[in-house]
Amino acid sequence: MKIGKRIISHKTNPFIIGEIGINHNGLLDNAIKLIDYAKDAGFEAVKFQTYNTNLLLKKKTRLAAYQKKKIKDDDMFSMLKKYELSFNNFYFLKKYCDKKKIIFLSTPFDEESANFLNSINVKAFKISSGDFDNLILLEKIKKFKKPIILSTGMSGDKEIKIILNQFKDYKNKLSILHCISDYPTPLKDIQINQITKLRKFNDCVGFSDHTQGFIASALAISLGARIIEKHITLDNQMDGPDHSSSLNKNQFKEFIKTIIDVKKVFSNDKRYLTKSEVANKQLVRKSLFFKDDYKKNQLIKKSMLLPLRPKKLGISPINYKKILNKRIIKDVKKNEQIKEKYFK
Repeated sequence: MKIGKRIISHKTNPFIIGEIGINHNGLLDNAIKLIDYAKDAGFEAVKFQTYNTNLLLKKKTRLAAYQKKKIKDDDMFSMLKKYELSFNNFYFLKKYCDKKKIIFLSTPFDEESANFLNSINVKAFKISSGDFDNLILLEKIKKFKKPIILSTGMSGDKEIKIILNQFKDYKNKLSILHCISDYPTPLKDIQINQITKLRKFNDCVGFSDHTQGFIASALAISLGARIIEKHITLDNQMDGPDHSSSLNKNQFKEFIKTIIDVKKVFSNDKRYLTKSEVANKQLVRKSLFFKDDYKKNQLIKKSMLLPLRPKKLGISPINYKKILNKRIIKDVKKNEQIKEKYFK
């Protein structure tokens, strides 16, 4: 999969997205600060949520349970309206990201927002778990022929198969993210092995991480995730539905380093000896020594052999049978390392 010039594959580092979402709390200054912190930490992309509240939900829609914890509003419509940024704001943020050389992404929640994002030339479209089954919106976005990142939160296996069947002709431009739509997600509920299952459907699989901390994302990388999406915030104590399950600005760099380090651990499928192992092998492995003093022309028996460190220039015990019943061509001393030139 390719987003802009960035190739995403098993050979590359994970594509790490800082999910700002609505954690700007409706303030452009907060959005700019988060972009700056994300770029400085090493995130390759930041992602927002673009919507027209009137096209997103009915008025008086009640808050989800997780939203009630940090929201002063009485309903979801009021909350989202308060955090809604204008298209002009997003046009500015896209230009600002271009200037900072960090990829701008945003999730559209309605067709109007999707058209706008396409008009400002977003490199890819991210679809939220809430619209995973919104075939009307999905068909609209497919027409743009741009990469799509699809979150699978709140979806069972049957539903995932139905939707992915709509993307049979889109595999080279599609990434599926395992996601649990619980904020924050307890580690016991992350069901991280779903990443392995999703890889059977699509080559480019990732993880939208709503847990607190780094463990879940690190596990996702170990299972082959190529994209990591993680919510980010200026302060976990801010009012808003997603701040508590987000990385705060003091954690950004450590998170990026952790994910890249984990990728390094799993970057090679073949066993190879490190430089230190090659050196250590000469000292820590054993070679064959004579157990006692022996005379010239004596036949070599197993009882005469003693494996001792170091291995250096000696014969490995794995090859001891090759020298049995051969004659020593000179007198040898106890604990003398056996050399091939000592027998015939």
